[in-house]
Amino acid sequence: MTEPLEFTFLFISPMLFAVHAVLAATMATVMYMCGVVGNMGGGLIDTLLPQDWIPMFNNHASMIFTQVGIGLCFTVIYFVVFRTLILRFNLKTPGREDSEVKLYTKADYKAARGQSAQSDLAGDYLHALGGATNIASLNNCATRLRITLVDTEKTQSDDVFKALGAHGVVRHGNAIQVIVGLNVPQVRDQIETLMKDALSTEKTTMTEAVS
Repeated sequence: MTEPLEFTFLFISPMLFAVHAVLAATMATVMYMCGVVGNMGGGLIDTLLPQDWIPMFNNHASMIFTQVGIGLCFTVIYFVVFRTLILRFNLKTPGREDSEVKLYTKADYKAARGQSAQSDLAGDYLHALGGATNIASLNNCATRLRITLVDTEKTQSDDVFKALGAHGVVRHGNAIQVIVGLNVPQVRDQIETLMKDALSTEKTTMTEAVS
């Protein structure tokens, strides 16, 4: 699955994603023209080895070497093209953003909140989202947290989310998507637990105040 990698530049520079689409289509065409076939939609261990390379090696070893050769060639092409475009247009890909390094390092963010280095990542995300009471709904897909907010003004800037490790942030109205990565189900579970605890504590406090 290449989605987490693609999300690192999709929202920063759609141009790079368009170039990636063209290069990927070109590579697929070249492989087809060279007679490379098989199930190449997964990873090396779960797909290529058991479904392609191992069963086909005895009779189609040359095809495997052709596939590897084409892959290595396009690795070089990707590197040269992306590096040229990133430097030519000064694209702020992850690691090249001045604000992310100078203004919103994770250490600075934690220091501002007075938390220790062992602070839970889910708690950091929850705080950046404006707290438990600012979340109307929460779910996730393969790599993203999908949140509906009560008040978008209570959320932190995109740089804060990136300083916490997010690959990107997408905002639309009261909805926000935080691109976390493949560990997003665990992060969501932790956030939901923290939300329940926070809301329960708030409810108890209000009950005691009324009493």
